[in-house]
Amino acid sequence: MLSIIIQEHNEGRERVQKMLAQAAALPMDKEVIYVTSMQYKDFYSKYGPFDFKFPITVLGNVQSCGAARNAGGQYSTGDTLLYMDSHVCFNQQNLSRLLTTLEAHPNAIVAPAVQAIDFPSCKTEGAIGHGVAFRFVDRPFEWVWIPAERQDKEFEVPFVCGCAFAMKKQLFNVLAGIGGFLGAHTGLSWEEEKSMRLSRMGYPTYSEPRAIFGHYYKGYPGHTSWDQHSTAGFYLSRVIGAYINIFDQALWNHIEQMCLKAWGDEWTKSLAFAQQNYSWLRNLMRPRTNMIDERWFLRLQ
Repeated sequence: MLSIIIQEHNEGRERVQKMLAQAAALPMDKEVIYVTSMQYKDFYSKYGPFDFKFPITVLGNVQSCGAARNAGGQYSTGDTLLYMDSHVCFNQQNLSRLLTTLEAHPNAIVAPAVQAIDFPSCKTEGAIGHGVAFRFVDRPFEWVWIPAERQDKEFEVPFVCGCAFAMKKQLFNVLAGIGGFLGAHTGLSWEEEKSMRLSRMGYPTYSEPRAIFGHYYKGYPGHTSWDQHSTAGFYLSRVIGAYINIFDQALWNHIEQMCLKAWGDEWTKSLAFAQQNYSWLRNLMRPRTNMIDERWFLRLQ
């Protein structure tokens, strides 16, 4: 069975109903798990009623994207997990291609190519992106789309966009055993980071260019900006992720100096939190220091 785990971002009733209608069109056994920072009763009052012939569960009062991914994965009953934001356009054809590739790589994260769209109209608005890396040249954690190596086959990438990806429940259980999705904060998480940890453990991440999902990107002119609650975890989750994953001392020094210059006290406070609360996870990763090239994920050029 397919467990569709959706992170709600205060979308509005029309958009939530659109997500559920897309799920309803899939001719497969499925459940939908909506995870939200709202209280359970408030979610139903705002977005209901739900008249669909498949199980719909709402997990309320979950305060970060990472915590939402963990809660949905833990609650899920399917053997396949599809994670999505609550403003994604998808259909049976592209989902089937994605899941076929996942079956070929059951020990991997597999994500679709992602196209910028309007939502809920699903009208195309921008180019298609594939894998992701983060660059530290002009500013910290600059998002860099990786061009498709090919269009006829999946290919390995450092990270994929957190808006849509799939994994087996058994891989989620592995991730849960090494810290899960980073969620000890409020709002936005560095969701992509989990690929770096899993890669150290021998579990890769793939982009599937033949499966295209649409995603509504927020935070630029003409599009609704993130609210204060959502953006609260931006610095903290990235500093925690860097602390857990970077053992290349020269790389660490470069990133630390850039983040100190750009973020100031946010870096200092967040690093102290990471050292106090995540040293156990850094120590868990340490024996696998040489299992990956950290500069493939976090780039200086």
